[in-house]
Amino acid sequence: MDWKPTSTSAPATLSETIYQALKKAIIDGEIKPGQRLQDKEIAGLFHSSATPVREAFFRLAAEKYLVLNARKEVLVQDATFEEVLELYEIVRVLDKHAVRIALRSLGPGEIGKLRDMTRELERLHGAGDHQGYLEQNLAIHDFIWRQCRNNFLHEILGELMAKIGIYRRNSGLPPFTDPKALEKSLKDHQNIQRYLEEGNLKALEKLIDAHWGEEFIVG
Repeated sequence: MDWKPTSTSAPATLSETIYQALKKAIIDGEIKPGQRLQDKEIAGLFHSSATPVREAFFRLAAEKYLVLNARKEVLVQDATFEEVLELYEIVRVLDKHAVRIALRSLGPGEIGKLRDMTRELERLHGAGDHQGYLEQNLAIHDFIWRQCRNNFLHEILGELMAKIGIYRRNSGLPPFTDPKALEKSLKDHQNIQRYLEEGNLKALEKLIDAHWGEEFIVG
């Protein structure tokens, strides 16, 4: 395979090192959906035996990044559009919960940061930079989720968005191909900023229910 692991700070075990490296490579698109992984080949890259590689494979399969099929092949998971919509359903529920918590800790500094991030989103929209707009869009959500001060909740939401990102990259569908979806997204984010400043939880929850997934709307 063409992929080569990059050096990172060493976790506690070799299995953890392999797990983290493979997971990052899948999320970053260095290892593609549908690609077959072989334990001996991966072991050679890490100068290890096959045992820690298999341990990493089982963890990644449990998290739906890999598939272990009946022929004992290890394949990178390839999500369907329907599965992505199911992921968005979970994001909606968890996002509403995260926003409820975040509202308690948002101060003037955080509101000011959010205002600046929304202005940058508006600039990218005006420039027609759809990819930059998508990245800033996700950065705003991540910033809000961090304010809930719940590392487990933030990590779960990050995992969900990473899996959606894998589908987005593999599908080759450009973000916000429908202008109506782009306009709706920008208006939503302007309202998210306003409702957070006002502390308007009811309006935020209603908005979140209709917000997620608009970048896949076409035609």
